[in-house]
Amino acid sequence: MQEQTLGRRIQEGRKAAGLSQESLGERLGVSRQAVSKWEADTSVPELENLIAMSRIFGVTIGALLGVEPAAEEPAEEEAPEASGEEAEELSGRELAAVEAIVQKYLEAAQSAQKPRWSRRKKLAAGAGACAAGLLIVLVLNGIFSSLGRRLDQVQDQVNYVQSSVSGQIGALTGQLSGLLEEQNSLISDYTIQIQDYDLEKAVWYLTASVTPKAYTAGTVTTFTARANTGATASAEAQNNGGVFTAGNWAVPMGEAGAGGAEVLISVAFSDESGTIRTQTLETLYDDLSAYRLDVDGFWNEDWENGAISFGSLDLKIDNATGIPVELTDAELALFYNGEAEPVWSAPLDAAVNLWEEQGYVQMFSPAGPEDPVPVENGQSLVAAIHITDDHGQDFWYLLGGWRNSGGMLYGDHPGSLNGQYADWRPGDPVQVWEG
Repeated sequence: MQEQTLGRRIQEGRKAAGLSQESLGERLGVSRQAVSKWEADTSVPELENLIAMSRIFGVTIGALLGVEPAAEEPAEEEAPEASGEEAEELSGRELAAVEAIVQKYLEAAQSAQKPRWSRRKKLAAGAGACAAGLLIVLVLNGIFSSLGRRLDQVQDQVNYVQSSVSGQIGALTGQLSGLLEEQNSLISDYTIQIQDYDLEKAVWYLTASVTPKAYTAGTVTTFTARANTGATASAEAQNNGGVFTAGNWAVPMGEAGAGGAEVLISVAFSDESGTIRTQTLETLYDDLSAYRLDVDGFWNEDWENGAISFGSLDLKIDNATGIPVELTDAELALFYNGEAEPVWSAPLDAAVNLWEEQGYVQMFSPAGPEDPVPVENGQSLVAAIHITDDHGQDFWYLLGGWRNSGGMLYGDHPGSLNGQYADWRPGDPVQVWEG
C-alpha cells in the first residue's frame, strides 16, 4: 500500500473529479508542471490552491491534508448540513425582515407629517417608530453577532490550515535539506574515537576513519584538526579496502571552558590532477573531568563532646573512562570549612596498593586521625580524598561535610556535596546542611 502523502491525495482527488493535470492547472491558474510537482511531493501548493482544490474535489481542507478523515457523502434524501449557501439564504431572510420593518417605519414617519393629529395619536406614532427602531437594532445586532461567530470560525479554520501547511512545509524542508546534504556529501561513513590523552603535552590521541563515496587509486586522504586555540594538526590516512584510517593521531587539545575542549575535525581528498575536496566531519567537545577515575565513598563518624571521631572508610575507585588510566596517589584530609590548610591529612597507601594488585579499589577499613577533631558551635568540617592518576588528572572527592549547630551535629551526604562542588579544591567554602 502506498503511503498517503499530500501529493497522493491530490492525485486521487484529481482523478476522482475526472480532471487531467493540465485541466486542473487551468482551473487553478497554474501550469501542468506545478500540479505534477505537487503530486510527486517535490513541492507544496500555496494555501489558496489548497482551498480551491478542496472545493473542486468536494473534501475538507483537513481531509486533503490528511489531518482528519474524509467526510462521507450524504444520501440524496437526507438534508445536508448547514453550508455557506444556506447561511447566505438565512441572512437574506433576515435582511428582508429588516427592510420590511424599515418600510413600515418610513410609512409611519410619512403619516406623522399629516396635520391636526391628536396628542394621543402622536404619542402612539412615536412609540411605534421607537419600537420599529428597537426591532431594527435587535435584528441587526443578532445578524452582526452571527456574522462575528462565523468569521471567528472561518479564522480558526484558516489558522488551522496555515499551521498544518506550515508543519508539512517544515517537514518537507527538513527532508529536502537532509537529502541535499547527503547528496552533496563526499563520504558515506566516518568514525572519530578518542583513544588516549596526555595533559602534560595537552594532546588527544585519536583514531579517525572515513569511507569516501568515490576515489581513484591515487587519492590521498588527509585528516586535519583545528583547536579553538588556533593550533592545528594533520595526519595522512592509510587506505584499507576503501576505508581510509589514521591511528594514534596526536591532536592539540582545545581550551577548556564551559563546553570543554573544542576541536574541529575535517577531511580532505586530493587526486592525481591536484584537485582537493574538503568536508567537515564534526566538532569534538570533551570535558577532561569526564576522564577522571570514578570515586565513591563515605566516612563513618561519631559525635561526642563537641568533637568528631572517625571510624571506617568505605571507598570505591574504578576506571569507567575507556582509556587506560592508572591510580598513582591517594591522600585523605580534613579541613575546617573554607581553609586551604588541612587540620589533618595522611596518604592512603592501601588504596594505591589495591589498584596495583587488581586494577580497582574496594575497601572498608579504619582510617583517620587517632584523636577526635573538635568542631565548635557554628563551625563546620569537610573531609576529602585527593586523587592523582598517571595522565595528570588531579582532583578532590568530598567524603562528607559536618556542622555544629547549637551542640547538634548536622551532615551532608557525599553524593549531594559532589553534585554541588564537583571541582572543589581546598579553601573553597562548602554550604553544609543545617537541619
